[in-house]
Amino acid sequence: MADEWIIETEGLGRRYGSRWVVEDLSLRIPRGAVYGFLGLNGAGKSTTIRMLMGLIRRHAGQARVLGFDPAKQDVEIKRRVGYVAEQPAFYDWMRVDEICGFVAHYRRGQWDSRRAEDLIKRFRVPTDARLRDLSKGQRAKTALVLAMAFNPDVLILDEPTSGLDPVARREFVEGVLAEFQESGRTIFVSSHLVNELAGLVDHVGILFEGQLLVSQRAEEFLDSMRRIRLAFDGEAPREIQCPGLLKAQVDGREAVLAVRNYIEEQTTAPLRALKPVSLEVERLNLEDAFVEFVGAAEREQA
Repeated sequence: MADEWIIETEGLGRRYGSRWVVEDLSLRIPRGAVYGFLGLNGAGKSTTIRMLMGLIRRHAGQARVLGFDPAKQDVEIKRRVGYVAEQPAFYDWMRVDEICGFVAHYRRGQWDSRRAEDLIKRFRVPTDARLRDLSKGQRAKTALVLAMAFNPDVLILDEPTSGLDPVARREFVEGVLAEFQESGRTIFVSSHLVNELAGLVDHVGILFEGQLLVSQRAEEFLDSMRRIRLAFDGEAPREIQCPGLLKAQVDGREAVLAVRNYIEEQTTAPLRALKPVSLEVERLNLEDAFVEFVGAAEREQA
């Protein structure tokens, strides 16, 4: 395990019974990265994060967070990592200001009261409300306050925008997370709502059925993906092939292709040989690229 990686795993795995829910997962996240850990619901994202936080034990491989082994040094990790679970657990009888005071007490020397007040104001969290009386969105906001108010070295967030309304989601992603990232600290955020993170993440990992299919810079992943539109004088060919083809959808005189590992000459040469009257190549945004990539994995599995 190298010191330059904030989070690193090698062959990480976890099973429930005989079924591996995370298998042979190897990733490296550099300092200062905003790593989008993307996948459909049930892909294994939460299980991976819980192993990284030392909340459940791994059954295979190794892991390091800030150089610490979650299986042996989880307390050190929790001291330096701001973590938000998909479903945060609270002492529901406490008020918001009381839970903040409680966390501030055991994070003495770390807790930033001004930061906490700023986050509470930005998220419009009612400090005098009992936690049991908060809405799902308000509980999510409270969890974010507690995770960020002590200025952690790393944020590990599991579906952090779940339950937030659209305005709060945008404020969190474009305001709070971007501000945190600009300070040079590292964010590891899982989500199936890919479009929300598109303007923020600079690295992406795509988890499918417990296996990591992609882990690279977001720009490199998007550079490799294209949508190609073909139009023909007559009926479009029913069988269209080209290097890196993920999907071909034919409708009358038109065909729309999704491709991976796009290289202009190599990818388009067999398509031009079909004599289309037009051939248009489009870049994909992160959400469309994710949908096409995972859709191909689902079809291959089926």
